[in-house]
Amino acid sequence: MIKQVESVESFKKIVEEPAVLMDFFATWCGPCKMLHPVLESVSEKAEGVTVAQCDIDKFPEIAAAFKVQSVPTLFFFKNGTPVAATAGFQPEPQLMQFIQQAQAK
Repeated sequence: MIKQVESVESFKKIVEEPAVLMDFFATWCGPCKMLHPVLESVSEKAEGVTVAQCDIDKFPEIAAAFKVQSVPTLFFFKNGTPVAATAGFQPEPQLMQFIQQAQAK
């Protein structure tokens, strides 16, 4: 299951979890729509990782704080600290590899 950011406070609470893959997306973005089913699958397979989404149109201040310039942009957080980022659509094997590498940091 993918958690949705519903406020600045909920964003802060979500990223404080031990391992979080945060998808910065927009509802009008084609690659974001393509990525959604991949994220659903990853959320079921990546043990110990919370998958969440932040709509940049609803929360531009959060996107600006992380210098998100294109969507989708994915950040991996460990205990509230961003340790890795990537942009653009990624197939599931590539995304799982990104998560594994980020967890190792």
